[in-house]
Amino acid sequence: MKESLLHISKSADYNVMPNMDKNILENFITEFSKNKDEYFAWDATSGTSTRKSFFMKAAVVSQLIKSRVSGKYVGIMLPALQSTSLLIIASYMAGKIPVMLNWTVGHKVLTYCADLTNLEVIITADAFYNKVKEQLPDDITSRLLLLDKEVKNISLGMKIKGAFMATFPGLFINTNIDTTAVVLFTSGSETLPKAVELSHENIVSDLWGSLQLFDIRVQGIFLSFLPPFHSFGFTVLSILPLLTGVKVAYTPNPTNLREVVDALKHTKANNIMVTPTLLKLIMARAEKEDLSTVELVISGAESLHKDILNNFNEMTDNKSLIVEGYGITECSPIVCLNPKDWQKLNSVGKFIIGIDYHIMDLDTEKSLDVGNEGMIVVRGKSVFGGYMDKNIDSPFVEIEGKEYYKTGDLGYVDKDGFVFITGRLKRFIKIGGEMISMPFIEKVLEEKYGEEGRHVLAVEGSDRGKEPIVTLFSLNELDLKDVNKYLRESGVASIAKIRDIKVIDEIPMLGSGKTDYRSLKEMVESEL
Repeated sequence: MKESLLHISKSADYNVMPNMDKNILENFITEFSKNKDEYFAWDATSGTSTRKSFFMKAAVVSQLIKSRVSGKYVGIMLPALQSTSLLIIASYMAGKIPVMLNWTVGHKVLTYCADLTNLEVIITADAFYNKVKEQLPDDITSRLLLLDKEVKNISLGMKIKGAFMATFPGLFINTNIDTTAVVLFTSGSETLPKAVELSHENIVSDLWGSLQLFDIRVQGIFLSFLPPFHSFGFTVLSILPLLTGVKVAYTPNPTNLREVVDALKHTKANNIMVTPTLLKLIMARAEKEDLSTVELVISGAESLHKDILNNFNEMTDNKSLIVEGYGITECSPIVCLNPKDWQKLNSVGKFIIGIDYHIMDLDTEKSLDVGNEGMIVVRGKSVFGGYMDKNIDSPFVEIEGKEYYKTGDLGYVDKDGFVFITGRLKRFIKIGGEMISMPFIEKVLEEKYGEEGRHVLAVEGSDRGKEPIVTLFSLNELDLKDVNKYLRESGVASIAKIRDIKVIDEIPMLGSGKTDYRSLKEMVESEL
């Protein structure tokens, strides 16, 4: 493993904050034009980069992108690596918009995403391509540009132009770029992925609002292993370092726990973004001293179990902070965070600065009072302007004369302003005239049949057949009568009983770490 120098400081420490009046490229140039010898990024392949070396490489690569990509968009298909963040900022320098592709979604969906954005070129690396080529259809492979091979052929003219760009950015870099900063895709857990165009204003505003709740220091070190096609991985672990110069250590495979723990120890990282399940697995692999440098953990995507919280506090001697948050791709993505000085267990925290919200009644579309459950709707500079495919129904609703984005998530706000998520509207089916929540049934069953740190069950259903059906997918053999008896004893209406149990080898997962409910629904409906 190449030496990490991230823990060595060459300039003063301070709390980072992006400039909301500048786009991502302008923020990057401002920060990376000062303290140029400060260490910035590390991964096991490339070692440690300074701000100066990172800027120079990005400028040179931007010339390659400009020469090879004639269209508006450029595809990027790489895991969490220095080169991924470098390609993002190089794309802006080249006047292009990065499209972040998820290679785990399957042939049909991957082609759909590339075609929707008219991608001519998709940049990846030879070593990575060799690991995932079986997951890629021919029409994707034909568009690939292998960065590690192409950089060897960069002309002297491109290198000279890149050097001038990095040295005199005010003269040689055009910062008057497209307002769109990236195209990301929704998880597709319940339908085909939707293309989400996020603007520079969306992302910078989201980070600005989130950083009001925390003190993130420029000398702090983020451990980045979330894939950059994931909205949180993109915004917090790729863009935040580019905006502010905060240090970041990359390791590409979040499922390789040995590598994650080794990178944590090796780089002395302070800040980790993680799901509770993954945090539990990391703690099971790590020794107490391995977590000694960790100061902040932001947890999301699922509820933080009290046992995981207690174990974390014990392993860090109550000297570290773990908080829950909530985000949506369409919102850049952070919507809520627990403040640094006040957290509530199982709450996703408070709405970040800049977000206006309502809890909306599903029937009347009117705003509900504190404590009442409804759909969460939000508006603000961090909320996107609409899906790329204009054939998709508008996700906005007008309340009190203002347009709000319908998150599709159900929840309520308590008297202290803390948000609690209770379910997902889109995973409802109608039985006997009643809307039955699949997430609610799944949550109840997980309390009895679930296993910590392992996805062993999922619930999906359909009301498209002659009779509605709710199916339990399980890795373990379960008795149907016992399952439904437990649901009734837990207060679930008998109308919402499980009709079928399917024992499968594994619960299908998306690259983002979420359950692939679309695949499960297809399995249910194929038998109707």
